[in-house]
Amino acid sequence: MTITGSYDIVIVGSGVGGLALGYALANKYSVLIIEARPRIVPSKRGLSLQANGLEALQKLDLLERVAPIGVKTSHVAWYEIGGNLLADLDYSILDHPYSYILTLVPSELERVLRDQFSRRGGEIQESTSFREAVLHHDNVRLRVQRNTSSLEYSASIIVGADGENSRVRSGLNLPTQIRECPDHFLFMLARPLDMLQGKARQYFARGKMVGFFPVLGGTYIFYYLPAGRIDDLRARGLDAFKTELANIMPEISGKLDRVTSWDDIVYVAPKRVSVGHWVADRAALLGDAVHALDPSWAQGANMTLQDASVLVDTIEKCFQSGDFSANRLKAYENARRKQTTFIQRQSDRTARLTTTENRFNYWLGKQIIRRTARNKTLMQAALKASAGLTDHFSLREQLQFII
Repeated sequence: MTITGSYDIVIVGSGVGGLALGYALANKYSVLIIEARPRIVPSKRGLSLQANGLEALQKLDLLERVAPIGVKTSHVAWYEIGGNLLADLDYSILDHPYSYILTLVPSELERVLRDQFSRRGGEIQESTSFREAVLHHDNVRLRVQRNTSSLEYSASIIVGADGENSRVRSGLNLPTQIRECPDHFLFMLARPLDMLQGKARQYFARGKMVGFFPVLGGTYIFYYLPAGRIDDLRARGLDAFKTELANIMPEISGKLDRVTSWDDIVYVAPKRVSVGHWVADRAALLGDAVHALDPSWAQGANMTLQDASVLVDTIEKCFQSGDFSANRLKAYENARRKQTTFIQRQSDRTARLTTTENRFNYWLGKQIIRRTARNKTLMQAALKASAGLTDHFSLREQLQFII
């Protein structure tokens, strides 16, 4: 097959990670991003960027362009459904320049990143699906399908940024463990609530959790749903579901008119992905392709941006040395694996305590939330971890959370 085009770098996937990486590299190298979708689809959900993701955007020289499309939140108030305030988690106590959450709409973030990538001369091929990567001594050949045409590109390196069901990962035959997370979610966007400016709310009860976060011109709502319950929920009807949300937070009543059918709600059954090796000769993976996790800590996009920030430096060193071996690329994996493993484990733990039908776990989760709210030092430790600013809890901190 004739080579359709040659590039320094080919990235598979035009999500947040692929676009951020492409933007950072396009000022020095020729970069092609291939994307299976035919276009950006307007999102029906929100996305929360925390301190680690915001710091990565700053390192990538993108934060100034992203900040205007988001809404800052410094407090997250936790309530028991039908009960009292359990905790007011204050992100401003973090000793960090980005001591807040920035919540935005993912498709708007993609638009900003695409625009910046294109301004640097990067190229995006839409409606193009990855098929195969074949390693040669001086390059890697990629076979792709674009509409009805089979095409082949060559590159010095390929990066798989194509999500939890990564075709690049499968094509590289990297050892992978995938399991479905026990908690499923519904996501939607409602009209804005003035009361949420600067302060988000989360409500939970045994087997139920609902969150309300401000986004530009609206309110981002997520609703925890135990596995297997979606058919029962739909059988009750959309109006009954909207009434349930209004009963949990009465202020949202009258703001849900944007949700006119189940098509306005995104249903997600998340997967947890753990990959034995993140890199191979002339290939690397990032984001959900290597460490998809439970959404409880809202860290997926943030860790992806951190991956991109580190991988930029590693790829530049590969070009400087002319060495694109797995051994050389391993520096990227070594720099990122410890933190991603920590966050995956802590997200699993949080889910067991806050999105649970187990009576004891629910009781323990409430106790930990209350204890964290009463102790500023403990709150700092908890927020530092959930904001992606550490890769461990000390033994003392672990004991403080439960004793």
